[in-house]
Amino acid sequence: MKKLILTFGLVLATLFCVNAQEKGDKATTKMVNHLTQVCGLSQDQVAKVQPIVADFVKTRMANKQQYASDPAGLKAANKTARENYKTQLKTVLTADQVEKLKADMANKRANKGGQGEEQE
Repeated sequence: MKKLILTFGLVLATLFCVNAQEKGDKATTKMVNHLTQVCGLSQDQVAKVQPIVADFVKTRMANKQQYASDPAGLKAANKTARENYKTQLKTVLTADQVEKLKADMANKRANKGGQGEEQE
């Protein structure tokens, strides 16, 4: 009976790990595609940005687990991760690409909440 429970536990743990990895991979791919679209990344830049984004996603997922019961701690940890992410991105992107990314982020903030474009 103990072996059955242990085996079942290992199977569940493996499934959860695989599922978490798939979510991380999807998020990384989505973010890299968005950066490529917004900033017009070259293939060389995509290769450099991929591990930066993957590390950022991995850190955010770890923060979510570590600070599950501490919203203030999660916010602070994610802010630190975001600042580190932005700093690393700036080493790969050109000044023009950084400005394009800032404009895209400002546009998203302006349209946040499903308000969409203003009607005249």
